[in-house]
Amino acid sequence: MAYPPGIKPLLRFQLSGSINGLKEFASKATDDQWTSRAFDGANLIGFTVWHAARSIDWAVNCVLRDQPELVDGPEWKDVFRPDAFFGAGATREAADDVARTVPRQRVIDYLAAMGPETLAWLDSTPQEWLDHPVDLKSDRARANGYTDEPVWPEIEDLNGIPRWQFLARPGISHIRVHYGELTSQLESLRA
Repeated sequence: MAYPPGIKPLLRFQLSGSINGLKEFASKATDDQWTSRAFDGANLIGFTVWHAARSIDWAVNCVLRDQPELVDGPEWKDVFRPDAFFGAGATREAADDVARTVPRQRVIDYLAAMGPETLAWLDSTPQEWLDHPVDLKSDRARANGYTDEPVWPEIEDLNGIPRWQFLARPGISHIRVHYGELTSQLESLRA
């Protein structure tokens, strides 16, 4: 499916909303809520926010830009959790560890650093480039373990879709689903 004319500003608006919504949510949650589970079987809130932020970093930098993820830089070493990947395929233990060891403020800072660079990249990307299929089996993805178990089964259905659709799915739609989940869980914890 060809990139719909005029949709790039909408993608930008939605991607900015994903990043800013996560920052706002993390700013409103308390540290106790960050490491809370709203109900049996739910992830800790901090993990879900971290996963959403990492998903944007993975989608934009690793997959679309084919560059190191922001979290690969030395400034973000404390945010990086290789055993949790970017959230997809993480075990319950790894997910809980993320929420307990990555402070809320660090995730807020990570999102704040990611936002301007991500949006500047999107602004400079030709629309035609976004029509091409995404390659989730790049050398960078392989090196990070994203093409292996347990991550690959979680993402393989995205391989080969147009880049603009890929950006819209893990960078926007997936984040919005988690945002709704987080909002509901936080309200439950506060009740």
